[in-house]
Amino acid sequence: MKIHSNSGKRKVRKKKKEEIRKSRLELQIIASFLVIALIISAIYGICIFRHEKILEKFGTDGKIVSESGKTISFKSKEEKEKELRLEKEKKAAKEALIKVEREKKEYEKSHINPTKNALITQECIIVNKKIEMTVSSDKIVKSDDNKYHLFSCSMSDEFPDEINDLSTIKEISTKESGNKVKFDFDLNIGTDKSRLNKMFAVYVLYNGIYHKIGKEQYITNPEVLAYRTVKRNDHGKKGILPAVHLLNSNDLAQLGVKQCIYNVRLAELCNGQGVNYKYNGKTYSFNSGWVGSLDTVVRRLSSQGIQMTLVILNDSSSSVITHPKSRGARANYYAFNTAEDEGIARLSAAASFLADRYSGGAYGTIDNWIVGNEINARAEWHYMADVGVDQFTKEYAKAFRIFYNGIKSTNANARVYLSLDQQWSISQNNKKYYAGKDVLDLFNKEISSSGNIDWNVAYHPYNYPLTNSCVWQENSKVVHRKGTQIITMQNIDVLTDYLSRSEFLTKNGEVRSVLCSEVGYSSSKGAPLQASSLVFAYLQAENNRHIDGILISRELDDAGEAAIGMSVGIYRKLAWTYYQNIDTNSSQLYIDQVSAFIGKDVKKLLTPR
Repeated sequence: MKIHSNSGKRKVRKKKKEEIRKSRLELQIIASFLVIALIISAIYGICIFRHEKILEKFGTDGKIVSESGKTISFKSKEEKEKELRLEKEKKAAKEALIKVEREKKEYEKSHINPTKNALITQECIIVNKKIEMTVSSDKIVKSDDNKYHLFSCSMSDEFPDEINDLSTIKEISTKESGNKVKFDFDLNIGTDKSRLNKMFAVYVLYNGIYHKIGKEQYITNPEVLAYRTVKRNDHGKKGILPAVHLLNSNDLAQLGVKQCIYNVRLAELCNGQGVNYKYNGKTYSFNSGWVGSLDTVVRRLSSQGIQMTLVILNDSSSSVITHPKSRGARANYYAFNTAEDEGIARLSAAASFLADRYSGGAYGTIDNWIVGNEINARAEWHYMADVGVDQFTKEYAKAFRIFYNGIKSTNANARVYLSLDQQWSISQNNKKYYAGKDVLDLFNKEISSSGNIDWNVAYHPYNYPLTNSCVWQENSKVVHRKGTQIITMQNIDVLTDYLSRSEFLTKNGEVRSVLCSEVGYSSSKGAPLQASSLVFAYLQAENNRHIDGILISRELDDAGEAAIGMSVGIYRKLAWTYYQNIDTNSSQLYIDQVSAFIGKDVKKLLTPR
């Protein structure tokens, strides 16, 4: 028992010694790690200390010299900040360049270079005695100053495509450029600076030069200025050119005409004295004898309830109202002066004077005004040197505006007409005439592109040849197609159909008024033929809703016309009786007599519209 006890004790002591040895070994390992950590910390601290000392000693220029003399470079804080700043600047510059390129693309996409057709003029109108002109475009027109410049000039001048010298033209308004821009400026009506007949055009300053970027424009609503507007006397289409010395008789009342036409010789009216009229700050004087005669005619016809149409004719080759390219020649009538400011001023005053005097009141009323006579018959009835149909029509369009503005700014209900003869698609003499269709097309184009107004057509649908009184028969020159050479009362529907095309309609979408303002048939080949043609012509006009009047030429024969077989007067002839009754309860009787005379039902020969 004792031996076993000693052996156990020895095992216990041996085990404790082994545990102590292991604990000491673990402590030694931990102590070793601690010593190593202390050594590393000491080395790191020495390095930091030495680095700070080096910086304190050698500064921050990024270079030091070792004891061996070798240069050691390093990046300083300032350099790092500088590099960072440069990187930011490069990035910002790149972004700015991208933005500039994007804006440049957007600018090019939304802007166009200056051209003569860059702008569309939406309107040029009078509002409260000021002019408002609105222009627009899909793209803004490029310019040096991002502005649109509005210039004005007389219709006697031309707007140049480019302007270098502003002393030659007047700038009246400037606006910031845009897709839609509205200018507003003074009309100056009633003064010597009136802009009623001025032209306006928009320019841009591009590369140091002013470029025109739209068609020149005129005002289009002079009627808003009207101060003597009277109700129109529209109550029938039957009309005639009366014999002035028979006005005191009861003949026109017996004939039952609803309209009459009369001519005024404007040069004689303007070249006399006695009746003063103040216009645009200046006093004009008109021939008292002519004014008195016109007073008598208009007053007597108006008092009978007859509607009046006045044809304005220029009867002088030397007057101030005569175009310079019309002077010195021999013709029946001459083109109006749109080339000189003095002539324009005189024409404007005359138009205003006539409208003012004959719009109600003591002297009666003129509802319809025709500017010139058969203007496409250039060499005879509206003489101008042959400048070509384009330039000729452009000058006439200017004259038309002068009268239109003067008349409509006085009587808003008045109608103004251009005058054409029966030569439609060709001229019978190219050296003397222009085709009526060419003049009409060019007139419409010029008016609509520079300010559309409510113009109308006075047509002379005589037969071809003039001495032919058989109006109901077609021939190779008179057909129901727009290419017909001649338009008579047989195919007058060609004219009204042509005017019904969209490009000819008024601003309100209406077909323009047509007056058959001069047409007649000779009795030299028999009174029944003349009477029958007159009935056919009237029925054709009555059955065409676009025709507002047919004015027969004339009440009495003219000796000069009769000498060449044109005895077109109807006074005391069979034609008088037929014309007298054609719009009465007895009309069918005379229609039947005409049908019997020609061997066909006259109503079936008509072309209603």
